[in-house]
Amino acid sequence: MENYSQTRIWNFDLPPFPRGGLSYLDMSPCCQVNRFLKWQASRLACMNQLDVIADAEALKKFQTSLRKKLWEKFGTVYDGGLPLDVTEYGTISEEKYTITKLIYQSRPGIYVTGLLYRPRKLRGKLPAVLQMHGHNPEGKFGRNPQEAALALVLKGYVCLSVDAIGVYERANTCCQVENHGNVQGGAVLNIGETLMGQQVVDNMRGIDLLRSLPFVDKKAIGAVGASGGGNQTMWLAAMDERVCAAMPIVSVGSFESYVYGMNCMCELLPDGLTFTEISGVLALIAPRFLRISNALYDCNHDFSVAEMLKSYHPVERIYWMLGLPQNISFNVADRVHGLHDRQRESLLGFFAMALKGEGSGNPIPEPEHEIYPEEKLRLFDPPSKRPKKVATLSMICRREGENLRKKMLARKSFDAAEERQRLAGLLRLPPAAEKTDLRTFAEVNDTGRYALAAGDHLIPFLLRRGTKKGVFKIVTHPEGKAFLTPELLKEAASDGSTLILPDLFGTGETAQPNHCIGLHHQFFRQLLWIGRSLVGEWVWDILTLEKMLRSRFGAKKVFLLGEKECGTASLLAEAVGNSFDKVVMIDSPASLLHDCRTVDFTEASPFTKFLNKAIYSLVLSIPGFLRWGDLILAQALCEAQIEYISPRSSDGTKLPTQEFAALQKEALRLKSKMNGTVMPS
Repeated sequence: MENYSQTRIWNFDLPPFPRGGLSYLDMSPCCQVNRFLKWQASRLACMNQLDVIADAEALKKFQTSLRKKLWEKFGTVYDGGLPLDVTEYGTISEEKYTITKLIYQSRPGIYVTGLLYRPRKLRGKLPAVLQMHGHNPEGKFGRNPQEAALALVLKGYVCLSVDAIGVYERANTCCQVENHGNVQGGAVLNIGETLMGQQVVDNMRGIDLLRSLPFVDKKAIGAVGASGGGNQTMWLAAMDERVCAAMPIVSVGSFESYVYGMNCMCELLPDGLTFTEISGVLALIAPRFLRISNALYDCNHDFSVAEMLKSYHPVERIYWMLGLPQNISFNVADRVHGLHDRQRESLLGFFAMALKGEGSGNPIPEPEHEIYPEEKLRLFDPPSKRPKKVATLSMICRREGENLRKKMLARKSFDAAEERQRLAGLLRLPPAAEKTDLRTFAEVNDTGRYALAAGDHLIPFLLRRGTKKGVFKIVTHPEGKAFLTPELLKEAASDGSTLILPDLFGTGETAQPNHCIGLHHQFFRQLLWIGRSLVGEWVWDILTLEKMLRSRFGAKKVFLLGEKECGTASLLAEAVGNSFDKVVMIDSPASLLHDCRTVDFTEASPFTKFLNKAIYSLVLSIPGFLRWGDLILAQALCEAQIEYISPRSSDGTKLPTQEFAALQKEALRLKSKMNGTVMPS
């Protein structure tokens, strides 16, 4: 690790630290964070791996209980009585089959785009299959989804191939490549939903559509998908008992491996590893037909054969207990990640056995077929003609966020203690550290290097002593202290305060790798799987530092100054703890209501544009936060003085003065309704 004399932290008025001074490599805070993650993941996986289930009655109780818990975590609601409101956009007619372009209603005002493949010769009731695509950027138009759908229809199945929410024909700009799993997936969490839950409901409604067709056998409906589509297949079959046979492809591993891996937000179950493992989810499919297909040469360790078998074998015991071992199987294809010929041959054999009662499930050669150019399959041509009722993720997040805001503002009163407790729960705050250990390493010209060991955390920080006795400022940046500018530090120290510059959990010297998807994306996911949240860990660090400053350094006043996401973490720390004297937020959002006004989706690469323009990371994605009350409610809970410098919206746009003033009025109105809060002077 580069010695801090090489950084720009103290360039404005301090001499560099001598070479050979403290190097935190000796303590390895980054390694400590990794050990913490691995230990927690392993511990929880051992606790929640599927246990022996004695009989069918015990299995039913287990399934009912787990499904209830999963619906709570999904945050979505399935309504089978909602009209499907199917609209067709043309049909492609071939000699042996037709392809109908359509949309159907999943939830009120939310529509799914799909292609319905059906054989021309309809002799009696036909088996049907719902197909969900993986993370191929063009959704249902991709080569793999097309080849699977064509193989199925040519073998006599009806096949409905659908787009995942936020993808291609359901993207913010129709038929453009966008990532539904980073910033947008985080916005979904803030409204109290998950991408996973949205997909489950979309796909259950797809089953509704198939069952509504007069030529479909309602007792012979299957589900298939690869990669992200395989993940959807597993969750759909687990939650919907009308799925008679499911084949998730290159997607089944273990939740423990997901903590280490690089997965999409649509594969994230908040707190998932705290109450179940994939074996538990697969057990929800029993005793229906299940075949898991993984690839021998998969590049993703999460979906390796070894990880799959960890989850497979406990579920296999259930099928043996039920006397139906023939209903469960696994297939390992000598292929790489994807839905290749070997997997398609296996799925044809599996569905022939499970849905038609033909054969033993062995692979069946796929019929010859040719895929279509995207332009021929598009529902909307040109894409700009997509109807407004095909709501995008941004539209859904904004609309639901505004509804939640109205409900909050309409409340007549708030109990401050209760709201603080609810907020702490949302942040998943760990208990306060029983013991802390302050380690001192070096001090040069009134600037010292320290580390605070507390609970699971090791917090490296620099301390620059000021002239004003007992006055401290904790100054934070979302990427660590090395990113604090000399100008900011000089301004912060100008009043004589002692500065505390920490690396909050997972930043700076404790930073985790794998930022290729987006800053903190990986660490955010890892923590949420094990029942923690990154912003909650930052709040905990700030609260812990404050207690240490008062007990070890005799602090009389403690101020917080945070940039971007750290400004929000500072506000939340005061809202929970009410132990600071002032909070200053620089370039921080004044609301987490979803906004994307900086995004120009007409550019050639909207995916890159979106990531570059959205200046905040997933740190600001807090499951259920807008259902609780947004940042204005957090501000209303604060007893310290709150100051915004260059306030912004949730996408980083600078807020117009009028909009910011309106938010501040709302915060004051909420504070006036708050019982048990001391008004700041």
